[in-house]
Amino acid sequence: MLEPKRILILTCSHGSGHKMVANTLKEGFELQGHRVSVRDLFNETNPTLNRFIEKSYLLSYSIGSNFYKRIYYDCEDNAHKKFIYNLWHFTDRTLLKMINEFKPDCIINTYPYTISSIMKKEFYPDIKVFTVVTDFCIPMAWIHQDTDRYYIACENVEDTLLYEGIPQSKILKTGIPLRSAFYTHENRRKLIKKYNLDSNKMTLIVFAGTYGVLKNIKEICRRADRIENLQTLVICGNNHSLEQELSLEAFKNTRVFGFASNINEFYTVGDLMITKPGGITLSEVVAKNIPVILYNPTPGQEGENAQWFKRQGAAVVANNISELFLAIEALKDNELKRFSMKSATNKIFYGHATSLITEDVLTQLNSDESISYRTESL
Repeated sequence: MLEPKRILILTCSHGSGHKMVANTLKEGFELQGHRVSVRDLFNETNPTLNRFIEKSYLLSYSIGSNFYKRIYYDCEDNAHKKFIYNLWHFTDRTLLKMINEFKPDCIINTYPYTISSIMKKEFYPDIKVFTVVTDFCIPMAWIHQDTDRYYIACENVEDTLLYEGIPQSKILKTGIPLRSAFYTHENRRKLIKKYNLDSNKMTLIVFAGTYGVLKNIKEICRRADRIENLQTLVICGNNHSLEQELSLEAFKNTRVFGFASNINEFYTVGDLMITKPGGITLSEVVAKNIPVILYNPTPGQEGENAQWFKRQGAAVVANNISELFLAIEALKDNELKRFSMKSATNKIFYGHATSLITEDVLTQLNSDESISYRTESL
């Protein structure tokens, strides 16, 4: 019988997606008897700086969007320059300490911690480094030749990796890991009854995101509430003030929810969704095969995600309220267009991503016999 493996998963609190992916993978490996440590490298290196970056990230959804755009594309242009690589080294001692303490068989990145690949050759050449890309695009900061395997969501990422000189043998299209609930078949009729919905009306899901940052959501709900033969379910995430504010509105065809641990059920009852184009949310859209309108994408990876989905015919992108309601009206009464969008999403679904990734990681690890560490020399 093969020995259990020790798996170090590096994640980050900048957005909820990286942590969700890390914890989903952790559960997948632990179910097979392996030991997993999920660590936030930024936070353990400098908690104060990490909180600042986290707050700045959330501001990018509102007043800081133009600043975030400039930072994002400046980093893209300079990602492989020496001074950018040197910036990663402020985390190197923390990473080596983690490796010395946990002694992993492999490192899995769910955030662009290029440092784990930069240091591999000198300090732990026998530890495999895997990267799970959590968007439908890949910023340059994720890419390094000494990464052993990239697990990706689509051809868009694959094309970029190949262009940057990553061999095809190091790339595997798996999708982005989601909770198992997103891969199970659910009884839509029972869920419609559970949520007391009118089966003769179309159901619009408005997902404000984990942090409830979707812009103009009150106006969206007010206008949607007046559309004939439409019922709306709004999920506010962890934004409790938004949930309370919307609950005070005199809606007739709109229901308001806070954080939904069973959000997969809302995807099942929905006919159409409005959301932001985060990588995890889009993966959920793909798994549940629901037509989607991507509203007001933040420049950077969200904007890149949105444009790629639009090019595939898998989403409509609306940059303002007027475009949003034109899209709602057009899709609401166009069953053929919604079917076409579903067909496009089906083409980028590769199956149970967590199972595909854990199986491949373990296959590669089981072919290795020994691991050496040289971290004491730093």
